Amino acid sequence: MPIFSFNFSDPVKSLFAKKKPEPLVIEDELGTFTMKNPETDKFFSGEIDLPFGKVDIMLEPDGNESVSAQNALRHLHTFVPNAADWDTRIKQSAADEFAEKDGTIETWGGCESDSEGETISKEEFMRRIAMNFICFYSDGSIFLDYNLDDMFTDHGLGVNADISGKIESCALWG
Repeated sequence: MPIFSFNFSDPVKSLFAKKKPEPLVIEDELGTFTMKNPETDKFFSGEIDLPFGKVDIMLEPDGNESVSAQNALRHLHTFVPNAADWDTRIKQSAADEFAEKDGTIETWGGCESDSEGETISKEEFMRRIAMNFICFYSDGSIFLDYNLDDMFTDHGLGVNADISGKIESCALWG
């Protein structure tokens, strides 16, 4: 019985290979936001400068079939002029959430096994935390992630809010 063997040359292989989708890009005055693989990615991502440093940004597309993130981008534009105020309010909310009645915060310590927790003031807590990324959704909701400087092992601070300025929840995550 004959054995068939096919040895396709590279040009022939390329005819049958599935083409990788082209990235989608939003160019805006605040930055460039890219969805690298529209078939698998769910958000456009980029980075912007805010008064307190660079922050990663994620923008949700307007709908399931949409390649636009105009609603989320509009919410980002609403957020940016008030970013410093948002940051202060979120830090204060987190400090209030974690503080004991005497105004101190008990940390857990870092990821290192020899790192122990400590008691710090709300002010020190607020100085040590920093915004990592913000996810803007098309419906006006926002998720903000804060780095907690290893005060609570490897956990971060997750904040759910809406573009009107209401902080809906503030809790450890990760």
